[in-house]
Amino acid sequence: MRVRPVCPRSRSLLLVGLVIAFLPSIAAGQTADDVYRFSTRFPAVGLRASGMSGAGGVGGWADPSALYTNPAGLGYYQESQISGALSGLFSRDESTYQIFSDGPASQETGDDVTARLGHLTGVYNVDTEQGSLVFALGFNRTSAFDRELTYTGRNSASSITDTFLPSGDEFEISEEDGTTTIDVIPIVPFVAFQAGATEFFDSRFQDGQYPFLQAVAPGRSTRQDGTVTRGGSMNELSFAGALEVAPNVMVGGSASLSYGTYAFENELTEIDLDGEDAYSVVAGDGLLEDFQSMLFRERFTSDLTGFNLRLGLSANTVEHLRVGFTVETPTWYSIDETFTDAFIRTEFGNGTLTYGDDSGEDAARGAFDYRLQTPWRLSTGVSYTRAPFLISADVEFVDWSQTSLDADATAFDVANENLEEYDYVVNWRGGVEYRSEDGFSLRGGIAYRPGARGFDFTLADGEETDRSRLFLSAGAGLPLSEHLSVNAAWMQERSEDQFAPYSSVTPPGESAAIDIPVVDEDIVRNQIRVGLRYSF
Repeated sequence: MRVRPVCPRSRSLLLVGLVIAFLPSIAAGQTADDVYRFSTRFPAVGLRASGMSGAGGVGGWADPSALYTNPAGLGYYQESQISGALSGLFSRDESTYQIFSDGPASQETGDDVTARLGHLTGVYNVDTEQGSLVFALGFNRTSAFDRELTYTGRNSASSITDTFLPSGDEFEISEEDGTTTIDVIPIVPFVAFQAGATEFFDSRFQDGQYPFLQAVAPGRSTRQDGTVTRGGSMNELSFAGALEVAPNVMVGGSASLSYGTYAFENELTEIDLDGEDAYSVVAGDGLLEDFQSMLFRERFTSDLTGFNLRLGLSANTVEHLRVGFTVETPTWYSIDETFTDAFIRTEFGNGTLTYGDDSGEDAARGAFDYRLQTPWRLSTGVSYTRAPFLISADVEFVDWSQTSLDADATAFDVANENLEEYDYVVNWRGGVEYRSEDGFSLRGGIAYRPGARGFDFTLADGEETDRSRLFLSAGAGLPLSEHLSVNAAWMQERSEDQFAPYSSVTPPGESAAIDIPVVDEDIVRNQIRVGLRYSF
């Protein structure tokens, strides 16, 4: 006879130590890729800058986006100003599910729409007898994580339940007075065992065999339906000032509070396609038989708060030509993370077992605090103005290997080693603006953000690629009166990514690792911003 642990409270006491032991899987935003994602940003904020993909800001200009790119540009303001914008993000994630490169593939499309405040900035031009002195206070949304991946496909090569099986040193079995008690130690295998996605068979144990079996036996066919949801955004609240230290030479600085939330949820359902099977689970005094489906869900939410500084210089070196430089310190983040490593529900022909939906079933839930330091950023830009055109470009150097994590746990030694796989990148932006005599303007731009790990994954068709991002943009501005104008911008982001629903493992008693599905992602995100600017 096999019984579950009879005292959930004593089981929870055992897991206190296990949460610490398994920190590499729950800390650091779950993966180094997520830590990198925290730190990446839009190439532009504000309306004029978004229409030009951010180009022009580092060179220096009288625009609210100067707080984000080069605060020295604020020195070119001749008047005070208030501006704000709303932003809508329309994401489309086209997925290709495939197990073998020459095998069948399935395509799905996931759509996501969000709307938020894009920016709100106030600029005050101090009345001086000579030179320029300008201060600004502004809010900017600097990145958004919103997108949804959906996928589906038939799989007879593997199952996520293969990854739930505990290895030989991850469970303990004791027998007393004819009763067998099973203690499963790791968190996810423990949850799977409680929810009936794996089962202990006493007859196998008595025969000296590995005693656990998974709900989906090797070779059986399932339909795997998955949804991966990412959400949240990062924002900056900045205070900046600029001073003209020589004719047409501006210096400026800003201090920014960076804050936001990143939410991740991965949900996978496996539905049996082969009909009745021999798998059964002990539940109370009876058996649950004929496996139908299994739902697995994991999630975490990270709340980030950080601080950074920017110092900038901008100067008109020759007629029509302006150059600028910006140095940005690391952002020092404090991160509070809450997580659920696993929620599992297993359905049979005559009943259901679930773990994680009750307040007392908290073995896979927890919270963790840690610290993140992003790299330094060095930028330079140039702009050429000759009516009616403005042409600008800039580059930014970021060494992502300098990212570091810290907490009161040795688990971060592993996370920091993974971050060392990242390398430096050179981001670039270019843009052009046409402005008519009556103030009407048209804008366009392009920006490129290389992947920090180079060619870091292979698509199902064999093509190597990375997580680089290409941005295309356009915008327009229209004066409504002497002091009021309306602006609009569109910026499209294109990238590729890849998601593995579960890890490739070698199940206990097997000699080879399982073949897992991969989901290739073709991502397009369109951002629309509309707002007003009032000068006084």
